[in-house]
Amino acid sequence: MAQEEIGQTEMIERYKRVHTPAISDILDQKGLFHQVLPPAIQAIENGMRLAGPVLTVKGTPTVIDKLEYLELAMRAYSFVEPGTVVIFDTGSDPSTAHWGEMLSTTTQAKGCGGAVLDGGVRDVDAIKRLGFPVFARYRTPADIRGRWRYVEINEDIRVGETIIHPGDWAIADSNGVVIVPKELAAEVLILAEKVVDAEKTIWQELKAGASPIEVFKKYGRF
Repeated sequence: MAQEEIGQTEMIERYKRVHTPAISDILDQKGLFHQVLPPAIQAIENGMRLAGPVLTVKGTPTVIDKLEYLELAMRAYSFVEPGTVVIFDTGSDPSTAHWGEMLSTTTQAKGCGGAVLDGGVRDVDAIKRLGFPVFARYRTPADIRGRWRYVEINEDIRVGETIIHPGDWAIADSNGVVIVPKELAAEVLILAEKVVDAEKTIWQELKAGASPIEVFKKYGRF
């Protein structure tokens, strides 16, 4: 299928109406079996959703606190543009809050679409009040200073089994987080929308008493 031209704002809104299992199924059909992030990465509040092109951040644990580390962190957020979703590869840091209220506030003001952290978050209640979507592996009050530092911005990262390139698309809901390669973003959206439409028909037939086997033969889904 040829890549269709869809504007970023429209694509974000349409992706938010498509559940991640449908997107994952389409990627599986294309032989892309490692596009779902680790299941421990979940929304900090039920009902949170996000979709948008990815800004990648990579960091590593440290026991040193230097001003230059903070300067790199501030530079990272100069890359944030409206609709951007920030994704952190924390270098398997197990105990630090890589995101909090201040980052949520400043990036939301720039139009950021949300954050996905293979790591920790703090100030959870405040972030919920902002209505800013954050998906994280864990929660902790521990600050990054003297525990973790930024290393690279907008370079390829790896989260779990998923390689994420800057500009790929992240879509997240109550099921988890899925990454769509940027060159397939429009195509996967259109195919996933067709899956959602088909599922509505399947649900109606099953509710009316149709045989699951016959439904599967008819639609190739169940």
